[in-house]
Amino acid sequence: RNGRRILKRARIDHLDHLLQMVDDPTYWRKVFDEREDKEIAISKEQLELIRKLRGGILPSNFFGDQFQLNTAEDNVVLPSAREPKRRFVPSKWEAKTVLRIIRSLRKNPDQRRNDLQRHKAETGPALLWEGDDDLTLKINGLAYLPAPRAKLPTHSDSYNPPFEYRADTVTKDNGDVDETPRTFYEALRRVPSYAPFVLERFQRCLDLYLCPRVAKNRININPKDMLPPLPSPKELRPYPNSKALKYVGHSDKVLSISICQTGKWLLSGSADGTLRMWEVSSGRCVRKWQFGEHVVNVAWCPRDGSVLASACVGTAVVLLDPHAEESKDLTATARASAGETDVTLESDGVAPWDENNSGIVFVKHAFRVTKIAWHHKGDYFATLVKGGANVLIHRVSKRSSQRIFKQQKVPIRNARFHPTRPIMFIQTAAYVYLYDLQRQCLVKKLVSGGNQMQCLASHGLGDNLITGTSDGKLQWFDMDLSNTPFKSMSTHSTGITSVAFHKKLPLFATASDDCTVHVLHGAVSADLNQNALIVPLKILRAHTPHDVQGVLDVVFHPTQPWLFSAGADGTIALFCDDH
Repeated sequence: RNGRRILKRARIDHLDHLLQMVDDPTYWRKVFDEREDKEIAISKEQLELIRKLRGGILPSNFFGDQFQLNTAEDNVVLPSAREPKRRFVPSKWEAKTVLRIIRSLRKNPDQRRNDLQRHKAETGPALLWEGDDDLTLKINGLAYLPAPRAKLPTHSDSYNPPFEYRADTVTKDNGDVDETPRTFYEALRRVPSYAPFVLERFQRCLDLYLCPRVAKNRININPKDMLPPLPSPKELRPYPNSKALKYVGHSDKVLSISICQTGKWLLSGSADGTLRMWEVSSGRCVRKWQFGEHVVNVAWCPRDGSVLASACVGTAVVLLDPHAEESKDLTATARASAGETDVTLESDGVAPWDENNSGIVFVKHAFRVTKIAWHHKGDYFATLVKGGANVLIHRVSKRSSQRIFKQQKVPIRNARFHPTRPIMFIQTAAYVYLYDLQRQCLVKKLVSGGNQMQCLASHGLGDNLITGTSDGKLQWFDMDLSNTPFKSMSTHSTGITSVAFHKKLPLFATASDDCTVHVLHGAVSADLNQNALIVPLKILRAHTPHDVQGVLDVVFHPTQPWLFSAGADGTIALFCDDH
């Protein structure tokens, strides 16, 4: 201790030791430990254990407290020599068995010989293809296979066939025609020997010898039994299942559609350079604006009570009030706005806002605008230009614009705001990035497993995504579960062009260039232990192909189980529930 030398305890002399033995009645229970240099008092339990060990009492269970009570006798020496055989007593039951065998042999002496011969015949060598008639025969536990029989000869194989079978051409089993001329004989003695006879017999023996001796039973399974148990589509009503209206007016393919929050008005943008507003209930076109360029994408402002609408025209985003603006030709205004250039647009990414006398605002961009997505509060919207180099976020109240990324090397195909949180979904061909706009950092990266994603839609709760690929696959992402697709389904024969969720009902739809719209049931449970339920409901057809394109966009009604689809044939179809 403390680096000092440990001193031994002072020893007592013999006189003190004698006095201690006389005065202390428990002295006989004390033992001196030389290692610890101290006296240890033995307890009663330890004394009892020492007494049992000295008496020869052994424990029957080392892990319990019960001990064997029989005590070994004193002065007993265990024998070391083996016990002699004369002391061995045979088993009574074995003696009876041996006696029964001896009596059976004496009664029937030929039985043993017959049993040996039968056993030798059963276990000895046997023919390889023995027992053609008995298909249930089994050899060494393997199912028996009958020998493949040789093909029997026909009239055409005869040396002297009838006249109708004497043809110089022979059609084989695979359809080939053998035009080798044949020779016929009048008598069998004139038929020469068959040269490849030995080779064919050898090949036949090889086929018999090398044939696998395993018979596999074919499992007959009903394909419907392999499908998971899904509810009937009749139990999942309502959902759109029949065409109710058709909106006709565009002279070229309809590129995009959008419905207002009230569900009364529908906007459509077409390749004929027009933006139209339709009345949903009647299918009547109430407004028409001519821009002279393709109206690639249209969208209503999602804020309650707002009447603002947006459209992507050329290199600008047009903001207007469809109810206040009359139908007019804005071709000259759009071209004048597109002709003006701003040097700061390429340097800092600020998009100029230009408002004309009629109240229509043009948000200019450096390149052609392809996508527009509104925030759920209605004050912000994001735009994506052709090539997907960057994403710009615009604020309507302050009329300001800003970039959120540097120049991207991988083209961005789509950008969407999260329905409840300050997160933006950035979609490329192979990944979906979740970008936090407040912290300005990457939250999650979803991997599709391919390089063909084209469109994106988010569930109303924001924890599930669906994407469509160019090879016709629909991918469902559960972000709480994994960063890979929870389910991938090959729903279309060609590429998926658009996907959409219903805001209130558990429905979502996919559109493709094969001129079909698939309606599916997608129920998301609040229980994290329960996966989403996906059930295909209906395949809708209402469009004809045009320029190798079919349905270009789909959107659900905000409150009703209605679905709108925009086709390349220049029409818009409304699908409703017929019940």
